[in-house]
Amino acid sequence: WNNNKFSKNYFSNARKIIREPLNKEHLIIQSLYPNPKYIVYHSIFDERSPFKNKENFVHILKELNFKVEFFAISQVDNKFIKNLNHGMGLSTKLFFKKHLLQILKEPLQDKICKKEVSYKCDELVYTFKEENHQIILNITN
Repeated sequence: WNNNKFSKNYFSNARKIIREPLNKEHLIIQSLYPNPKYIVYHSIFDERSPFKNKENFVHILKELNFKVEFFAISQVDNKFIKNLNHGMGLSTKLFFKKHLLQILKEPLQDKICKKEVSYKCDELVYTFKEENHQIILNITN
């Protein structure tokens, strides 16, 4: 990304908005899908992303009727949680090993839905869809 307004890689406000996890309009769009779920781990000692911000995010998700599992982390186990800094040294592979079976065991009723979601951000529309087991992103004006 750059700050040249004439470049295709210009970091416009729209490109900033799509990356904002607390964008309430985007969360409302997500909440319209059946049984959305978030699993959140956050260190109470994270200096890059304050714990209060994550609590606020989880509160908004719950207000929108998301199913949320929130883990406030204060201790290292040296296997799953390796430190208390931002990211906690958490392994994505271990995260899915720990939670994927649990998610797959949940009833599938009401989980079949259109595999596409769009978010309007200023002059751009970001559309994410699933095709052939891949996530495809299309950005239009």
